[in-house]
Amino acid sequence: MMNTKIYCLPGTMCDQRLWQVCIRHLPINVKLVHIAIPMENSIDEIITALDKQLPQENIYLAGFSLGGYIASAYALKYPEKISKLLLISNMSYSLPDKELKERSRTIAYLKTHGYSGVPTKRITALLHVNAHENHDVIACIRSMDKTLGKEVLVHQLTVTTQRQNILNKLPTLPMPVMFLIGDTDSLVKLGKIETIIEQSNRISLSVLSDTGHMLPLEQPQKCAINMMRFFIG
Repeated sequence: MMNTKIYCLPGTMCDQRLWQVCIRHLPINVKLVHIAIPMENSIDEIITALDKQLPQENIYLAGFSLGGYIASAYALKYPEKISKLLLISNMSYSLPDKELKERSRTIAYLKTHGYSGVPTKRITALLHVNAHENHDVIACIRSMDKTLGKEVLVHQLTVTTQRQNILNKLPTLPMPVMFLIGDTDSLVKLGKIETIIEQSNRISLSVLSDTGHMLPLEQPQKCAINMMRFFIG
């Protein structure tokens, strides 16, 4: 039985635990290889650092949230190295003005007052209402956040806030691309993705019902099923 490796980039303040439940729903010959976001000084430098870690051809690449943006940027720079690209809970878009201002305030506050962990209100804002009492999901988010800590949070917010809209460049990619999005993900605009899909028959969209932004944790089995269908067929 041939092994299949899917290289996975996490979101802001997420580590390998983001994928831990999805893995249980995959065949033993399908491996999710977690790749931490490099601590570099710009998105371009992050892409260069990733290139030293990833294989040089036939890559199955998945990215969640911020990792989805980085995966998109990597695929645009090295399209010949990617076989398939899966973007989870992300639309490879620049941040809206409201979030830019919020991040600026957050960074200033963290540098002055330190960091006491992700607020419960922030966690529940990312989740579908059905997951608001899912203690395993909430505990996982808190645990990842605590492990990574203030330094990683400030770095990720600082380095990745000023980002270009690369969504409109994805139709130029030569490989299959799939968006996997929760239907109540407040950070993703489905209409923008649907517009891009119309420009390329290589781009597809799968929307999971009753799902917020933390899709791999909220719907791990459905996430795994979609991964299998997309990457393995």
